[in-house]
Amino acid sequence: MEAVKLSGKAKSIGVSNYLAAQLKATLEGATSPPVINQIEYHPYLQHADLLALHKQHKIATSAYGPLTAITKARPGPVDEIYSRLAGKYKVTEGEIALRWCIDQDILPITTSSKEARMKEYLDVASFFLEPDEMQEIAEAGRQKHHRGFWGDKFDADDRS
Repeated sequence: MEAVKLSGKAKSIGVSNYLAAQLKATLEGATSPPVINQIEYHPYLQHADLLALHKQHKIATSAYGPLTAITKARPGPVDEIYSRLAGKYKVTEGEIALRWCIDQDILPITTSSKEARMKEYLDVASFFLEPDEMQEIAEAGRQKHHRGFWGDKFDADDRS
């Protein structure tokens, strides 16, 4: 990938699903480190150590599956919090989930085939979560572990 970047065919290098060990190995040998790592991220899979490594090396974090707590992991400890905050801010629970990522400087990626839902997600820019609300979601999320993707590649209790 570094050769592709040097040739001018790419402006930067990004990686996906790199865990801390893989990222450290890449950084040791890279002349052009990755600028972004796309990982599964939501309250039930928070990757604290990996996010710290990203910040240390100025690597952006992109989150796929940011809606997992809503779409794949119900019931769960964040359900009531998402519902309450959606009512407070007059948005959907999905927008709360996206905002929780954004307010941590994590770039959420989601998909929808519904135009109305895509428009709805634009409302995520109309509010911010309070620091205590961010903390409440994080703490509740740590009470449950759920991997929405690649579950067959990890041990059931692996939170890496």
